[in-house]
Amino acid sequence: MENEMENIVSGEVTVSEFDLATEFFDPAKQEEQLWQARTGLNYDTLCGAIETIIFMSDRPVPLMKIKKMLDEDMPLNVLHDALVKLQTEYEATHHGLRLQEVAEGYQFRTKATYSKYVQDLFKVNALVLTPSVLEVLAIIAYKQPVSKPEIDKIRGVDSAHLVRTLMEKHLVKIVGRSEDVGHPSIYGTTQEFLEVFNLSTLESLPPEHELSDLAKSSDVGKICDIRQICSEGDKNRFVFDELAELDQLSESIKNIVSETDFTRNLMSEEKKRVEGQNPEVKTAFEILESYIEKERVIEQNRKSLTSESLSLAEGPKVVNDLTAGPFNAPIATEDDFQMIDLDTGLPIEPEKEDLLFKKNEEKDLAEALDRAFFEMTGEKLPSNEEADFNLVEAQNFFDETEQKLDAVTAAVVNNAKSLDLDLEFLKDEVNQDS
Repeated sequence: MENEMENIVSGEVTVSEFDLATEFFDPAKQEEQLWQARTGLNYDTLCGAIETIIFMSDRPVPLMKIKKMLDEDMPLNVLHDALVKLQTEYEATHHGLRLQEVAEGYQFRTKATYSKYVQDLFKVNALVLTPSVLEVLAIIAYKQPVSKPEIDKIRGVDSAHLVRTLMEKHLVKIVGRSEDVGHPSIYGTTQEFLEVFNLSTLESLPPEHELSDLAKSSDVGKICDIRQICSEGDKNRFVFDELAELDQLSESIKNIVSETDFTRNLMSEEKKRVEGQNPEVKTAFEILESYIEKERVIEQNRKSLTSESLSLAEGPKVVNDLTAGPFNAPIATEDDFQMIDLDTGLPIEPEKEDLLFKKNEEKDLAEALDRAFFEMTGEKLPSNEEADFNLVEAQNFFDETEQKLDAVTAAVVNNAKSLDLDLEFLKDEVNQDS
């Protein structure tokens, strides 16, 4: 320690003694250390955490849900590599389960080889579907969203009871309303449909042309027979699509966007990798994450442009006095809330509103006082007319009494004078009291 201090004082310390590890300058290694520090996991324990989450869930767990439960900022390629590692390990012969991607998520499923050993352990009701029900289910799966009239038109018979059966088995659900006459319900498949038929997404369904190739029937002719009919038979017997419809279809195909920012960046990185221009080529997951982050930033900017706080803000001003504040505050408006008459739908003017409120308030207060007086005394208070009449009578009685009292006082004072008594002070007291 003393030698190090002497080297520092003498200025003999070399730059290499203060060099940081190269891993702090590598973004990939830095990101790896960050998610490990946030979660407290490494590559081995990460597989265990993912395995626990999927095992404890009774439904397929989507990839984004796993990421949210572990760490929202964890790279997707790390999660994908861990899932692939688990899938590879469970495919070994000493495992009776396999980790399978199904219904847009991941789920542990029993291998068919060992199903006979547990079929008596759990009494599971078999899902029995008749050919008619399977036919309706196929139409909905390939034509969704589709309405019942469209299904009936394809089959040629009513299919209401078959659609109801599929809904009871949770294979089909109502996804909306059609714009056709009557606005009939439109149907689509559910997540249970993907689970039952072991499909990861709807795109995993076999194409319709493959189903046509698989369909074998004795009345289907050969290609040579069809060519002979077309060349030798009456061409007017065949109805072809109109040219206008074909042109419209061609334009629709041309308008399909075949490239996005993600696909362009992916092809650009692949070209760099092939040509050897850049040794550090981004992977597909890195490009996908940057694309998602870019879309999120664009969406946040779009929301901020339409926010009221930004639109109501005054233009920025130069601040000279820091104690004057607040500065650049949103403009306070009084039009944010306005009372509306529920009967007419017209806005209530402030003056009319105050008068109406005061009138109703006085009336309600008077009624409340009347009820309280009646509950306490058992008698009702007189009305305003009765109270005014009683007040006039009381005032008249008071005036008459005062006049009588003045007359009696004057008589007493006069009688006292005959007796040489001075009682004039009584008049003064009476006047003061009145």
